[in-house]
Amino acid sequence: MNELYIVFPPASFLLGSVPFGFLAAKYKGIDIRQKGSGNIGATNVTRLLGWKIGLPVLLLDIFKGAIFPLLIRILFGESNELLALICGVAAVLGHMFSPFLKFKGGKGVATSFGVFAVLAPGPILVTLMVFLSLKKIFGFVSIGSIGGAITLPISYYILSLIDGKSFNTPIFWAIVCISFTILVLHRTNLIRLIKGQEFASDKEKYSKDQE
Repeated sequence: MNELYIVFPPASFLLGSVPFGFLAAKYKGIDIRQKGSGNIGATNVTRLLGWKIGLPVLLLDIFKGAIFPLLIRILFGESNELLALICGVAAVLGHMFSPFLKFKGGKGVATSFGVFAVLAPGPILVTLMVFLSLKKIFGFVSIGSIGGAITLPISYYILSLIDGKSFNTPIFWAIVCISFTILVLHRTNLIRLIKGQEFASDKEKYSKDQE
């Protein structure tokens, strides 16, 4: 069993490091790091190339966070949840600090969603509703992401109390650390929001703003 800790987390980190957004944009002749917000995630891909390319990137980024925790759950149930969590965190770190991009990367929202959709489905559902509501109200993915990052640890804590489970678990502290990192990585978005200069996530709206 211990050998799984040697093999699975590095494999999950490597998969998480694959910059699907960068590769999709590169295929279209664009260095996404030099366009839009400069982020390699699905939002910037959609902004520049439309949802037909942005949606597959989103799903792939979710997949690379979910696959190893899900595989471990299928193979071992909840008896090896620590390994599933370590693999999930490794995938998020791989996305955020990809060795393929000189240890730079995305903000980890979609990949984190994939991880905790497997490990904490109740809190992630609450977080998704908050994300969608904020995006609908304000029209910016970044506001939804910031709100979601704040909501996830709170919802995990509250739902754990309701279920009668202790919130002081490795999953809770992983959520806290990842959520905090996502907030830090969104600092430039927050500055643009305050200045009223945030980029639209829709391709047509973004194109009009650039005219």
